Amino acid sequence: MKLTVYEGGAVRPEPSEKPVARDGYCVFRVKACGVCGSDLPRVFMGRSYYYPIVLGHEFAGVVEDSTNPSLVGMRACIFPILPCGECEYCKREQYANCTHYNYYGSRTDGGMQEYLLIKESNLIPIPDSVSFEAASMAEPMAVCLHAVKKAGIKKGDTVTVYGAGTIGLLCAMWAKHFGAEQVYLSDINEARLAFARELGFAVSADETPDAILDCSGAGSAVCSALERIKAFGTLVLVGNAERDVTLTKEAYSKLLRKQLTVCGSWNSDFRSDVNDWQESVDAMASGAMHPEVLITHTYPVERGDEAFAMIASGKEFFNKVTVVM
Repeated sequence: MKLTVYEGGAVRPEPSEKPVARDGYCVFRVKACGVCGSDLPRVFMGRSYYYPIVLGHEFAGVVEDSTNPSLVGMRACIFPILPCGECEYCKREQYANCTHYNYYGSRTDGGMQEYLLIKESNLIPIPDSVSFEAASMAEPMAVCLHAVKKAGIKKGDTVTVYGAGTIGLLCAMWAKHFGAEQVYLSDINEARLAFARELGFAVSADETPDAILDCSGAGSAVCSALERIKAFGTLVLVGNAERDVTLTKEAYSKLLRKQLTVCGSWNSDFRSDVNDWQESVDAMASGAMHPEVLITHTYPVERGDEAFAMIASGKEFFNKVTVVM
């Protein structure tokens, strides 16, 4: 089965065909695939590169067939970027900035289906101790790890995260992992803050943090962050903006006078020397990170349309929604 999205927002579970392995590409049996916030505009706002499309760039499963017998049976999650391998960024292994990339679940069909052909160099092995549901969250984990590294968090730091969705919560988890003494969540959505409290996080009040990660993409949040952060602190911009981001004169002045470091973060590193994906898998395998606690809803692929109907209705709280096969 596969979950196909059509122009106009129709989402339909449909029969799918099993592909055939070829050199460099294996037949991958998907076991779990997360719904990302970036998937929603493709469903509800017509922002896909093409239709019909099978979404899903957060997925894990098993190699079912390959021309390389040693890969058969491997449990793995998937790095979703398919880089060109020729541009200046690819030559430096900075694949997130590839100028001619492809992408599972966005520019080509992705993981919301039982089988698909996967480039073998994009496999990241996962141990038996890590569930497929947890491993399907390796992608947002890697994205958040990449951002938290940019914040330069040290033991004893105070960190505030703006936006208490999946990305914000994973950033908060990583901040604790790197030794932050106090980690606060800020959001305008009270249900999200209640969920953050259930996970043991404090809600932002009047703290003056050493670092702030903005996962909201809202101009008001950026201005607030510049006002609140300590002098010589670091602001990492993580969330995508839905509209123009404008700084007030006062916020801009704070950026200068506090001599702040402000940086953007995009996707993750999948390099031979720095691999956010392997670090994420290792953290799950060691028990240091449990991203599966963020999964609030799970749907079998045969009922995957119900997942998007639930999201569209806005009638119940959700954090991470996962489709399983």
